[in-house]
Amino acid sequence: MAKILIVDDDPCMLVVLTELLRTWQHTVLAAPAPARALELVKTKAPDLVITDIEMPDGKPAGLKLLSEIKDHDRTIPVIVVTGQGTKERAVTALRAGAQDFIEKPFHLDELGKRIENALLQRLGMRALEENVALKKQLTDKFQIDNIVGNSQPMQNVYRLIRRVADTDVTVLILGESGTGKELVAKALHHTSRRAARPFIAVNCAAMPEHLLESELFGHRKGAFTGATFDKPGLFQAAEGGTIFLDEIGSMPANLQGKLLRFLQEKEVRHVGDTETVKVDVRVLAATNEPLEAKLRDKSFREDLYYRLNVIAIQVPALRQRPDDIPLLAAHFIQEIAKRAGGPPVRLSPAAAQTLAAYHWPGNVRELQNAIERAAVLCDDGVIAPHDLPEPTPSSDNSPRDAAAAVREDGGLIPLKDYLHLQAVAYIKRALSVTDSREKAARMLGVSPTTLYRRLNPDVPQEELAETQA
Repeated sequence: MAKILIVDDDPCMLVVLTELLRTWQHTVLAAPAPARALELVKTKAPDLVITDIEMPDGKPAGLKLLSEIKDHDRTIPVIVVTGQGTKERAVTALRAGAQDFIEKPFHLDELGKRIENALLQRLGMRALEENVALKKQLTDKFQIDNIVGNSQPMQNVYRLIRRVADTDVTVLILGESGTGKELVAKALHHTSRRAARPFIAVNCAAMPEHLLESELFGHRKGAFTGATFDKPGLFQAAEGGTIFLDEIGSMPANLQGKLLRFLQEKEVRHVGDTETVKVDVRVLAATNEPLEAKLRDKSFREDLYYRLNVIAIQVPALRQRPDDIPLLAAHFIQEIAKRAGGPPVRLSPAAAQTLAAYHWPGNVRELQNAIERAAVLCDDGVIAPHDLPEPTPSSDNSPRDAAAAVREDGGLIPLKDYLHLQAVAYIKRALSVTDSREKAARMLGVSPTTLYRRLNPDVPQEELAETQA
């Protein structure tokens, strides 16, 4: 279990909490004063700190201790304990980086829930730090930028990037839409000896056939209506660097032949020209659809397929690496804060569970959009489940339906988490067909307070009472 540090100048409270946490199988460190607590933080590296704010004699020394802990190691979660009537100090502590607060007197089961949630957040933060350390090791030599993930499937991707980056072999990047195939292509380029030269990305499905041919291979003046000047193509523009052909399966048949010729001869011919031009460019390609089906119906050339598929890198879907969801969410939250120039929002434990339960058919791109939306809509800098968007209608992996109960490895999420997701989904359905919370509560046969508590499980009771008032 976890190593938990308790800080309180009340000896009785120290004894009671120490015995309680030991019965919950935790290792307990105890400190009667902030100075001793900070010493234990630095020497024993606890997984969680629970500290009183009003010590000694009602002075807020716990706030100073919180600041010192965060200066030493920002990943250590801190739960602050407050007395009645000190809500302002609790809010100050949350703004200073406290994970949570609990008010005296508290119920033991409530304390257990707060500890469990804080330790879950600690795991996410630790994984994020490990991911940063891993990226640092790799980027020193391989510069894998902007790829977040510490799961085994992503480690496999990193290894392949490391092995093939500084070669000229053609790479076919496979993966569903939104998995980050272009990020892998950029990593291959920026970690190669071609990094100082251009990286040009082309979406083969975004342009009509005649325009795509001209864009890729260039044209001569007068080659077609509107060709009023000579134009070099993108292959020439990428000289010495890398060209990334996304959605390669959408490339028209005649252009497939020209691409095959380039891969064989390393030369291009402008539209309307009879001469060829030698070009030194590495080709990376990507597809989100199985090319084998296109081989069978003859819509994609088999010889081109084997030229492109010298090395294949499979980018896993987000549902295949659920351990990376907290890392990605934390990464996007930090990016949003960096752009906005303010403090990052926080992800409530319930919202984190909602993210983890969803299978993300839109993959990393969908998760990024969900976090950006929630960061704008959330109250008091905390993302709650109701701030997250509803699943897309086309998705058959709703985070709030029965499929959400099954993890990718075949196991089941805890029953209380599943029931919470179902209750939230049902409440939101009622809200969608009524014009007020009170009507929705009457429809469901519950009080507005119960309905609000279901949607906002992390809101303290006094704040809940104020909201309902």
